Amino acid sequence: MSVSAPLRGPAAAVAYLLATARASGMRVNHTKLAKLLYLADLRAVDKGLPPGSGVEWRWRHYGPHSLRLSEVERDLSEAGVIEVEESADPFAGYRECTVHLIDAPQIVIDSEFAEIVDGVLAEYGRWSAGQLRDLTYQTAPMQEAIKQNQREVRLDLAGGPPLPDLGSGLARLRAWAKRNPLPQDEPGGVDDLVVESRQLAEHRDDATRHLLEE
Repeated sequence: MSVSAPLRGPAAAVAYLLATARASGMRVNHTKLAKLLYLADLRAVDKGLPPGSGVEWRWRHYGPHSLRLSEVERDLSEAGVIEVEESADPFAGYRECTVHLIDAPQIVIDSEFAEIVDGVLAEYGRWSAGQLRDLTYQTAPMQEAIKQNQREVRLDLAGGPPLPDLGSGLARLRAWAKRNPLPQDEPGGVDDLVVESRQLAEHRDDATRHLLEE
């Protein structure tokens, strides 16, 4: 990832949230980052807007999560935009990864979604990771997923039942297409079209002359 190019998509959403949190003196760890972005996406969908984070949410460890966020964090870290600081409590054994924004990159982000992130941070930014986890479990998409009693399901941010996975279906379609390639041309199809076009040539000429005379 080049830091000279403006950040877009999930990288821009993550950087914007971290920049806003830093300006307000808020600490953000892995869990808080995921839950705050999830809440922002929920609020965007509730307002009739597309989810601005650009990631897919699933019911994973500790509620809604996206593996894409780990990839974004890695890319931003390698680009020198963020730093992930890992610490551990020697008594409780609890480990925490705090995410720090160490650069101020150019960001391309929807202004309405930026306002939503601002509102979510103002309301929940100082909550602990545990409090945010409990809150996200109470949201409609998570409640619908819990009804299915199946982890890893794709969450419908509109609050409906979990969305079906398209991966296995697409794989079956690709396999079928590989076994059944489309013919270059239907046998005799082009010849039939040429004959039909020639048969209609005289009628087309008459229609053209009629239009020109009018």
